[in-house]
Order: sequence, then C-alpha cells, then structure tokens
Amino acid sequence: MQGKLYRRPGSLLYWVQYTDGRGYPVEHCTGTHSFTEAEKFAADLGVSSARPSRAAAHAAPSTEALASAVSVFVECARIDRSPATIECYEQKGGHLVRLLGDSAVKELSVDQVAAYCRNRLDEGAARESIRKELVVLRLTLSHARDRGVLERDPDSVIPKFRARYKPRRRWLSTVELRGLLRHLPPDRQRWVIVAVMTGGRLSEIEGLTWGDLDFANQQIHIRGTKTDRSDRIIPMDRELGELLGQMRKGASEAVAGAWSNVRRDLAKACAKARIDPVSPNDLRRTFASWLKQAGRDSLAVGKLLGHTSSRMVELVYGHLDQKSLRHAMEALPSVHSLIESPSHPTETSR
Repeated sequence: MQGKLYRRPGSLLYWVQYTDGRGYPVEHCTGTHSFTEAEKFAADLGVSSARPSRAAAHAAPSTEALASAVSVFVECARIDRSPATIECYEQKGGHLVRLLGDSAVKELSVDQVAAYCRNRLDEGAARESIRKELVVLRLTLSHARDRGVLERDPDSVIPKFRARYKPRRRWLSTVELRGLLRHLPPDRQRWVIVAVMTGGRLSEIEGLTWGDLDFANQQIHIRGTKTDRSDRIIPMDRELGELLGQMRKGASEAVAGAWSNVRRDLAKACAKARIDPVSPNDLRRTFASWLKQAGRDSLAVGKLLGHTSSRMVELVYGHLDQKSLRHAMEALPSVHSLIESPSHPTETSR
C-alpha cells in the first residue's frame, strides 16, 4: 500500500497515513522522531511511504494547546499501552481538556493547575481522582517535552497535591460466604472458593493452571501479575487440595478460569443473598482479614498476598478490633465447614 509520513503541527513525531483495502483512510502515530524508524514502522504495516519535504520534516513546533497535547500523547500511548490504560488516559485527560484545553502548553503555570484542582474539588471530584488526572497531565507534558513542544521540567507545573488513601474494608464473614455460594452456579462457586482461600488477585485467579498446583508438597504457585515481586509460592490447605482434586474435569488447564462478568454476577448473587455487594478484590480482602483475625503477622500476610511491604497490610487490614482477634479461630473457616453445607460447590457439582 502507498502512504505518506508526516508531522502534525506542533509535533516532532511522525505519523503514517494510508488507505486500507476497504478504501478507508487510516492514520497511526509512529511514536518516533526519526524518519528512518518511522519508515520501518510503516513498512511493518505494509505501507511504502514517500519522504516528506524538507520544510515539513524540520518545521519548528508552533504553540500547542493542552487539548492537542493530550490527544497526541494518548494516540502515541496506544502503541504499547493496554486498552484499559488508554481508557483511563482518555477519561482523566477529558477533565484536563474540559478545564485547561485552551491553555498553551508552553505557558501553562502551576497556578493554573492549582486552580484546576480547586475547581475539580468544587465539582465534587474525589482527591484520588484528581491525583490520577495530575498523573496524566505530567505524562502529557513529559511527552510534549520529548517532542520539543515544552522546554521546562513538567514537575515545575504540577502543584503538590496529596490524596489520602481510604482503603475499602469490605470482607465476608463465613455466613455471608455461604449465602453468596448458594446463589452461584458450581463453576463460579469454585472460582470464589479459590479466590477466598488463596488471596489471589483477579488476574492471578484467572491465570491459575493445574500445573501451578503441587499436590505432593501442598503448594500453589501464584504467578504475580502486578509486579515481578508479587510472584509467590503459598501453602495449599489439605482440604482445599482434596476439594480441587475432586473438581478437576476435562482437559482444561484452568483451575478457575476467566470470569468476564465477575462484578456483575457477584453483585446479583449478593442481592439474592441479601448481603452487601462484593468485588473480586473483596474476596482477596476476606482472605487477609481472616488471617489478621487469627493474629497472623503482617509480614506473613503481606508475603501471602504478594505485597512488597507490610505497611499496606496494616493500612487495609489492620482495622480489625481486639474482640475479633480474640475469637480468631472461631472466625477462620475450614474448607470442610463450607463444603458440607448443601449450598457448597461440591454438593452441586457432583
């Protein structure tokens, strides 16, 4: 396919433009200032491009509005960012464009950004949301500096803004868990049991395979998805091992598998059970809360969760009162105490 490489006004990055096989015009940001690298990018798309004129290739960047800078940053980020991350950039960047979009990137001041923060607070925005918007602003300005649009350090434009972390403290009692299981189909019951008894993150539970279960040594390899350090080996309760061994069916390698509508389905089951809604992370939080009730050391709990420090454990799970701690053993369920209930997965999946 024949196409062309060009630079947008105010940008040093090359874009490739061509017409696809259906006759639709297509544009991609190459993510590079180098014409040679841009040509390679185009070639990988199957596009042969004509060299732009010398004037176009070396045009000095003009004054660029923040709205344009956000747009260019997001488009270039699509090259190596996940769809979820791009959606976050677009959402947070939308607020920046709405309130600061007409401001010139070169002239943006810390006072303007501070006023932006005050306006967002007046609109009722959470401080944590504003903090994330400032992260997108910093990324946008750093990208603008890389393109030669901004000469200053982006941090000189970003005011100090602290957002207090208010951890969610929802976790399930054994009674609530039994009620939740009663209103889920067998395969989803197993998913919840695995999540509650391992403390894994959503992506970790979905990625768990039978090869990760060491029945001989009663261990589970949780393949961390957040950071390299979150990869860990945790003990496998004997009763949980027996339960999972009985549940393995067919040739599927997944222990619990993907659950595309997990939040919606959990919310529906909770409504039927007449309990407050829970999220996948609340199941992980349940695991940690039970351990804290049993008086387990925060360092040990943090290691089981894949946290890099015990401070997060204390912040999120250190709220449990002394009465709960004294009755720790009563609060910790065994797997058999759950599966012997008529509502348990093994009863419904046999």
